[in-house]
Amino acid sequence: MTQAEPQLVCKNCANRLARWCYQRHGWFRLIREPLLCGLHILAWWHDVPARPDHVENQECRNCLRFRKTELEAKSPLFRFLNRTIGKKVNTLRDSLLTQDERDEAKRHAREMMEKIHR
Repeated sequence: MTQAEPQLVCKNCANRLARWCYQRHGWFRLIREPLLCGLHILAWWHDVPARPDHVENQECRNCLRFRKTELEAKSPLFRFLNRTIGKKVNTLRDSLLTQDERDEAKRHAREMMEKIHR
């Protein structure tokens, strides 16, 4: 990471959580995908790159966490939407998953953060 980029802290592997929700609850896409479209538009507006150069793990290179972290620093609109809508969507997502799945996503995120921050 360069000096200007905010420090990434990933608590859950959102890719895994979303994949599990999509597999069992196809309607969850109808909620999440429009929000992702908005995130990509805001990222484009604020010139936030789609993929970080400093991450070697392919699974993490495609993670939205990097864009979200940078948007938190650059976009008041994103911060507002993430605090309001984002929390509700995360609560819904978590209610669709088992505790074991949520624990696995946390464990995986910790492992990936250790690799990134070495």
